[in-house]
Amino acid sequence: MDNVVVTGGGGFIGRALIEALEQEGYNAWSLDRPAYDIRCVDDLDLMFADADAVIHLAGVLGTHELFDTIDLAVDVNIVGTLRVLEAAVRHGMGYVGITMPQVFPSIYTATKIGAGALTTAFHHNWGLPVSHVRAFNAFGPGQAWGEGHPRKIVPDFAVRAWRNQPIQIWGDGEQTVDLIHTSELAKVLTQALLVTDNTVIDGGTGYAMTVNQVAEFVLQYTESTAGIEYLPMRRGEVPTNIVAEGEGWSRLDQLPSFNP
Repeated sequence: MDNVVVTGGGGFIGRALIEALEQEGYNAWSLDRPAYDIRCVDDLDLMFADADAVIHLAGVLGTHELFDTIDLAVDVNIVGTLRVLEAAVRHGMGYVGITMPQVFPSIYTATKIGAGALTTAFHHNWGLPVSHVRAFNAFGPGQAWGEGHPRKIVPDFAVRAWRNQPIQIWGDGEQTVDLIHTSELAKVLTQALLVTDNTVIDGGTGYAMTVNQVAEFVLQYTESTAGIEYLPMRRGEVPTNIVAEGEGWSRLDQLPSFNP
């Protein structure tokens, strides 16, 4: 397996993934908008022609944001995944999908559940070599921030603290996150290419931090005196504890690392 196409390879995780693939000796390229669309069969056949495997990252993101664009979320995240799966079967490729902890009653969660179920169906009924990487709270260089982007914990907290604005927390802040650097998540996705039996692999570190702890760390690091502002939970979110439990790690050569 030498040639890997990454859908959404121009995105935050995708850029780190292509770098990791190339470091491991793979020939990797991106299928990304606006030049290509995962819902277009011709685009997929063109970009998949010389590929041995696809790592499927492309999709629309958001928690409360997607309640306003449900049709688009279903079209891109479920129908788009279906088209990628069909193309992978046509071209005799392996497939790695990215999923998430199924903890929020959100539109995004619903679409990822649907996409994952389709992937498993293709594995069992068409013999598609498949693995699923369950991505936890990824952060790192180049993560989008600002108008038009979903608010992610690390860039949002950091920008507000550097501006000496209160860090905004939805809920009481005692919910937990599992923060994984994109370079570490990219390694998990790369190793998942060698796992083909529909295994789910945790893309997390196994270390939980409360949102309050993350906020306090950012405030201390930036020397901000603005403090914390607590807000009601957003649509699609409920208080929850998120941490990787190590599912699928026995299949990896190198485990995700955590540097507190």
